[in-house]
Amino acid sequence: MNTIRISTLLRFLGLALLAACIYPGHASAQMLQGKFTLPSEARWGQATLPAGEYTFTLDSVSTACPLRIYQGVNNVAMIYAAAQKENYSGPAQLTVVRGRVRALSIPGIGEVLQYSPQHDKSLTAPEEREIAWVVPVGTAGK
Repeated sequence: MNTIRISTLLRFLGLALLAACIYPGHASAQMLQGKFTLPSEARWGQATLPAGEYTFTLDSVSTACPLRIYQGVNNVAMIYAAAQKENYSGPAQLTVVRGRVRALSIPGIGEVLQYSPQHDKSLTAPEEREIAWVVPVGTAGK
């Protein structure tokens, strides 16, 4: 990745961070809502999401409950997590590796929903760090 692309990506992430409002979520039995801004196109499950602003809803935090993603009022994707991890306390964020969403981290409810990478080649940890980026997520329980 050249320095111009990295600089542009960091600028977009900085703007997204300033624009994101992070609210602590509530119990996983209640609906979770959130928003994020993708600085460039990303694949999430079978969906391809162009750069832009999105909102999402999650009725319950489990791999059996779909994450519904909206762009404006249009439902653009419904995605199921492949796995989940508990006891998360870091920032609310999407982790994107090689243009593919790998995880949605939600500290308010202490969960990380993991998504299938859907790529052919397994990457080493240094390769993933080199090509990974995160997108801040604003969340609110309802």
